[in-house]
Amino acid sequence: PNGILIETKGRFTAEDRKKHLEIAKQHPLLDIRFVFTNSRAKIRKGSKTTYGMWCDKYNFLYSDKDVPQKWIEEKKKHPKLMPTEFIKFPSNKIKR
Repeated sequence: PNGILIETKGRFTAEDRKKHLEIAKQHPLLDIRFVFTNSRAKIRKGSKTTYGMWCDKYNFLYSDKDVPQKWIEEKKKHPKLMPTEFIKFPSNKIKR
C-alpha cells in the first residue's frame, strides 16, 4: 500500500540486472527494493562485485532474507506511482 515494490531474489542474473536498470530508467519514481537470500553472493563466478554492491552502485535498497519492518511502515512517497504502460526494452536480448 505504500508504493514500495519488493522483488525477492535467490539468483540475480545478468538478465535480471539489465531488466531492473531499464525499469528504473523508464520509471524513475518507482521504489523498487530487493530481498536477497544472500546479498554478499557474487554477481558471477570470479567477480568481485556482490549483489549488494550492484544495488549500492545503482541506488536500489536491499535486504537479506526478510523485508525490514521499517520498509513496511514507510509512508507512501508518490500517490500515483504505478506505471500504466508496459515496460519497453531497447532490444530483444532480454527474454521474458
